[in-house]
Amino acid sequence: MVRPIGLLVLLAAGAGAMTLSIARAAAPPGCAPGGAPVTFEGHVTQADAGPDAPRYLLQAFDVAAGTTRIEITYDWADDDPAPPGTPLTQTVLDLGLWDDDGYRTPAGFRGWSGSRLGRVGSGQPPVFVQQDTAARGYVPGVIEPGTWHVEIGVGSVTPSPAGASWTATVTCSAPEVGAPFVAQPVDRDHVADTGPGWYHGDFHMHGYHSHVRAPDWAGFVARAREVGLDFLPVTEYVTGQHWGELGPVQAANPDVLLWPGREIITYYGHAITLGETPNAIDYRHGFEDVTLPGVQAAAVADGAVFQVAHPTIFPGPVFSNFCRGCEFQQGELMIDWGKVTTIEVLTGPVLASSEDLGLPGLPAMMQNPFVQTAIDLWEDLLLQGHRVTGVSGSDSKGVEDTPEEQERVGYGSSATAVYARNLSRPALTEALRAGHAYVRTLGVDDSPTVEVAVETPDGQRGMMGDRFVTETAAVTVTVTGGEGQVLLLSRNGDPAGVPVAIDTDPFVHTFTADRAGGEGPLGTFWRVDTQATSPTVVLTTIGNPIFLGDEVLGPAPGGSSGGRSDDVGGGGDGGRIPATGAAGGALLAGLAMLGGAVVVRRLRRAQHGDGVSQAGDAAAPVADG
Repeated sequence: MVRPIGLLVLLAAGAGAMTLSIARAAAPPGCAPGGAPVTFEGHVTQADAGPDAPRYLLQAFDVAAGTTRIEITYDWADDDPAPPGTPLTQTVLDLGLWDDDGYRTPAGFRGWSGSRLGRVGSGQPPVFVQQDTAARGYVPGVIEPGTWHVEIGVGSVTPSPAGASWTATVTCSAPEVGAPFVAQPVDRDHVADTGPGWYHGDFHMHGYHSHVRAPDWAGFVARAREVGLDFLPVTEYVTGQHWGELGPVQAANPDVLLWPGREIITYYGHAITLGETPNAIDYRHGFEDVTLPGVQAAAVADGAVFQVAHPTIFPGPVFSNFCRGCEFQQGELMIDWGKVTTIEVLTGPVLASSEDLGLPGLPAMMQNPFVQTAIDLWEDLLLQGHRVTGVSGSDSKGVEDTPEEQERVGYGSSATAVYARNLSRPALTEALRAGHAYVRTLGVDDSPTVEVAVETPDGQRGMMGDRFVTETAAVTVTVTGGEGQVLLLSRNGDPAGVPVAIDTDPFVHTFTADRAGGEGPLGTFWRVDTQATSPTVVLTTIGNPIFLGDEVLGPAPGGSSGGRSDDVGGGGDGGRIPATGAAGGALLAGLAMLGGAVVVRRLRRAQHGDGVSQAGDAAAPVADG
């Protein structure tokens, strides 16, 4: 959306407005080898982190000819009187860089590191770019003379009226450097396995460019292999630098599939794109006329799969400073749900420890409290008519220190099984758009396998994700590795009968699915989950739905068709929830409110059918989402 920044400036106090206008008109400071560093200073308050603020402060500087290296450091501090710092009241500023091609073009993007690099006062290494190499998250390339911009992103600001002050320092130098970086991209048509079957992936994985301690690419692949992953979505924060680095890695590992993407970090919600998007590198929703719907449209036009990340995690306003932009605020972002292929119904570990939740010392584990809220949102979307596939992602950076933590919160700590005609990007994309997938919440080794076979009275046959023109269908569920757990059936988001005990291995259960009142444009949908009841009650698989309706669906996002007539055989500091430290009491209160919202939503559904309006634009914001 367009922000009325110019109007606000004109309405400011006369002298202040004139001073700002003169400052903008002045030539940017020069940065040259051997010259003095360029220093920028500024001050922010909570108003600068609000929805009507630009939130991205661009600082221009002129790079002199002969420069071969640019280095940036920055810092910030709350001004006195400052309240005691907690994760719920912290100031966090992010760092980015744009070169002489301009701060509004993909060609001008030179990197983004959030708050993980450059703050040398906190022991972080500086940000740098050269033609041969660059800091993690940044793009190497020839240092052309001209106007560059340091970007200060206002992630969150202390609630103290005193606000916070920041500084940024740019140093230009001319060391000897190597030959310019040459991109070696992945072959987009690579087929890692030619046969049909169930393939496993982790749909939210960070690597080398997302954390200073993340493994190198060889270590990234090795860890993924260890946990049974077949395809590896590489969803680095913001940058696309890895798109030009992973070609040799794919060539060295031809039996796994590397799927480069990125995580789009806005201050109002995060999204994932799978596939290179050379025409969509922005992330600054609300800055000038940048919007996430615009980024979404450009990414989908580039052929990417668009995914909504951790949509209900750590909601505001309680957690706004703690997990900045983590909750997906559709009311602000207004994305087109018709262009969304996947949504994370589980992010991070399914079993949360007290440490994960900021309450160290409590012995009990519990199901991640944001799983059920994400499922509720997803089912609301299905009721509205948005055929979005549920997936999971660890959100791991690969920095877990022990094997136990790697298993619980690391790469593949949850996995999504996708039934595809082969192990390739086109086949996986086709399968995701058809909904041929389910989440294994405890990873490949520790979760049951689930097969769903559907047959209608007139002979239509298919699996989870498919849609059938029928009033009833016979559904056969086969669970392997789930003895002692229970099978949960639901219709249009509501429980359908009592849990079914899984008392053999393998276990086969057959039921009749029928249509119900209160269904949405997709018809009636049925889902099958499995759940462990001891020692902790926790979902172990989360299934995508089958649909019963009046007519065959049109294409799902990206062009997938509806029900099928052929029979499909079956087969059987990282990604943890961020800790809140001293904010445990506030977190408990927030979680209590979260639980209340879940109960209210379920009561609403029980009393009013699906509880979601079926009228209006298909891309309208989700109720209560």
